[in-house]
Amino acid sequence: MQAPRLPSFFKSSVSKSFSFKPRYYDERKERREQLEKEGKSTLKFKRNNLKNPVQKGRKYRIIFMIIILSLLAYKLLIN
Repeated sequence: MQAPRLPSFFKSSVSKSFSFKPRYYDERKERREQLEKEGKSTLKFKRNNLKNPVQKGRKYRIIFMIIILSLLAYKLLIN
């Protein structure tokens, strides 16, 4: 840092410099870099196998209800 100068009517030959460092924080980027440094990934994908017959029945019941409701909506919109 320079010492302050006395005011002058003439322009100085030295231009003022400006140093701006933006502060931007990307949490996902920081986490990704941290995981790369550690060399391991904590992301695990859970596979949903429907082995339980109750879950299979529930899935088909929901699909059936969606089909019925869409047919009713179609019928109401046409008439």
